[in-house]
Amino acid sequence: MTKRTVTNTNDVMSDVQNDTTSTHDSGGPTSVVPTTSDATGNARRLRWRLATGSVLTIAAIAVAGLPSCDSTAKFSLPDRKFIDVQAVASFPAHIADDGTMTRVCGAPLEDEIELATNGLEFNLNFVSTELKKPLCDNDRDQAIKEGELIELYRVQTDGSNASVGTNNFSVSLGCLEPRGPVAAGGACSTGIKGEGLTPAAVKYVNLASRCDPAKESSRVNVALLMDHSGSVSGFVDASTFKEDNSAKLNTADPLVPSDKFNSRIQAAERFVEALNDRDRLIGYYFNAKLGVSVAADDNLTCVGGPKNGKKCTSDGDCNGGSGCFAGGATDGDSFEVLSLADQQKKAFGSNAGSRKYLLTALESKVKYSGEGRSNLWDALDTAYAHFKGLTVGGPRHIVVLTDGPETCTHSEEFVYVGADGKCRSPCLNAQQSFEELRKRMNTDKFPVVLHFVHFQALGYKAPDAKMQELACRSGGTYQFINTQEMNLSDAQAISGALIRAMTRVRYTLSGSWRVGLKLNPMTDPNAIKNGQMFAGDGFIKFENKRFPSLETVYASTTSWKFGVEPGNEDRRVLFRKGCKTAADCGGSDECGANHCTVDGLCVTTNAPDKLPCGGGAGQVCCKGVCSKECTSACN
Repeated sequence: MTKRTVTNTNDVMSDVQNDTTSTHDSGGPTSVVPTTSDATGNARRLRWRLATGSVLTIAAIAVAGLPSCDSTAKFSLPDRKFIDVQAVASFPAHIADDGTMTRVCGAPLEDEIELATNGLEFNLNFVSTELKKPLCDNDRDQAIKEGELIELYRVQTDGSNASVGTNNFSVSLGCLEPRGPVAAGGACSTGIKGEGLTPAAVKYVNLASRCDPAKESSRVNVALLMDHSGSVSGFVDASTFKEDNSAKLNTADPLVPSDKFNSRIQAAERFVEALNDRDRLIGYYFNAKLGVSVAADDNLTCVGGPKNGKKCTSDGDCNGGSGCFAGGATDGDSFEVLSLADQQKKAFGSNAGSRKYLLTALESKVKYSGEGRSNLWDALDTAYAHFKGLTVGGPRHIVVLTDGPETCTHSEEFVYVGADGKCRSPCLNAQQSFEELRKRMNTDKFPVVLHFVHFQALGYKAPDAKMQELACRSGGTYQFINTQEMNLSDAQAISGALIRAMTRVRYTLSGSWRVGLKLNPMTDPNAIKNGQMFAGDGFIKFENKRFPSLETVYASTTSWKFGVEPGNEDRRVLFRKGCKTAADCGGSDECGANHCTVDGLCVTTNAPDKLPCGGGAGQVCCKGVCSKECTSACN
């Protein structure tokens, strides 16, 4: 055993770790195995597996008879290999001495035990080649689950044959510092960095078994929420680029949509197509003008006519192999006349029609004409209530594709005074605030997993700590894509970034790997400060000689890195330790300079006038003070 010490330039981080001399192979003294692909190597490998109680007994006996000197002999099994290791997200965490890892998502909520943050949890996906003989037809989930066989070995974290342990990972941090726009070649402002760090904890969080027609629990339930607000299409205030009004405004000049190539539509379509046929699905789209609508359209017709007089619900209903297209059906779109409850009931499902309803709606309803403010919390509440009322088996996920914060209810992001000097009121049909939604989900113990893919709009360039917190508490993921800092004329780069983010979400739906890294600066209030959004670049590598295909992964992919990718795509991991009071931020009033927001961020300026304060006592912020009335800005 060797001892390794890592420090940073400010002497704020030191980590003494033990490592094996077998190059990150935690399998113990019997873990040295050949990596040759000929018959002799396979025979030795299978004999080792037989000696450790492997289920490959029959295969081992068959191979044992091959002559060891025959270099031309070949042996093949339906063997999966690693093709990717994906770093998805990170969250502050408390890592106990026994390796127990718990996310620390913000200030403790009611009846929540406060834990000290002493590290980071990294979410990872292990991705393999396709299954050779899946139990379900077209099992498109290539994520590797704990216990599965890869290159003839189990991928598991415990037992005498554990192949995934803390010593199998190496984490390097180029820099942890307050999050700002991408700057090429800048010095690390904090000096918090380190190379070759060994994690203190590793685990697999299992949400669903491998797809199996005999197991209801193997079916994944997904609600896809699509932003349809004004900033997506460019209908924003011409000077601030914000969603100033619930009604459509004159467009900015020039038009500045956050998604001029409809990249979010492409990413959503790819995500839907990557789900298994048995997975259940429903889509929604939302803005302040239309409220929350189910993204479904059954106004479909066949070129060449339908088979046997059937209504066109999927391509298989059409004669001559022609497709099923939007529009043209004599009875129109029946979803238009249904109540929201009936729309949800009809649209939600795993049949071909359910997918076609959503894919058609993405093209016919969601792609264009976004307008008004973003009523994100209402949309999230609608999908959440629908999923809570279901009695189906399998995990439940809500996946949100949005370009910015919720702008319909009272918040720091809400526009209280428009560019015309007039007061703005919350959206009439927005009923849910972040605080109310968070409280209810917490009371329910977060039965639905939330994922956010958040890309930038010109008027909203910062990561959103509210989305981040809900993702953290629910066991989900938050990914931020700096599209406004990329080449806005490069449609392929922007679409590619969104598609990759949604693909990473897809591979987390049945479970994900979690790696916990202890960091002394996380306990130091002068190093990683409460209430600040931090970004970290670096990489995390998983190594084990039992899996030779990992060498190809690290030679041909970059998903295991978190940093600035070609094209200025910012893949740094984001996190924040939430502040609790103004005192955490150096202030004295919840409305004044240096106050703590409801989403746990420190803000140096006064809170907006008219922002409710005082814990529901009918008071509002006014000139930096919590007061019963305010006439300073608008009446």
